[in-house]
Amino acid sequence: MMKVPRPRELEEAEVIIIPMIDTMMFLLMVFIVASLTLAVQEGIPVNLPKASTSVTHQAQNVTLTVTAQQRIYVNTVPATVDQIPTDLARLNVGDGTLVIINADRIVPHGLVVDVMDGARKAGVTHFAIATETD
Repeated sequence: MMKVPRPRELEEAEVIIIPMIDTMMFLLMVFIVASLTLAVQEGIPVNLPKASTSVTHQAQNVTLTVTAQQRIYVNTVPATVDQIPTDLARLNVGDGTLVIINADRIVPHGLVVDVMDGARKAGVTHFAIATETD
């Protein structure tokens, strides 16, 4: 007579989650680093003049940008010289707010003064001119 083997008991399946946790932590770190590199400046990129004595500002409240084509932006929103006071008032800009003037090197000086004058009408008293470091 032939002996029939008994079926083995099935082992309970285990889910090993340690590699999945490692993968998720790696992805989290990649997203954190990527998001930090994206939040650099709230302005339109322009070709800034160089200055050997320039200072880097850590907290930029408002950036007024004048491009080489003489287009004006409040942070990243297009504006005109006449719109600057109302746009800055909408952003709750006051006496203690630092406004960064981010003007291309070929922009006429008179246009930069007009932009600063528009900001002064909104109550701004602290300005900084953006430059590149050597």
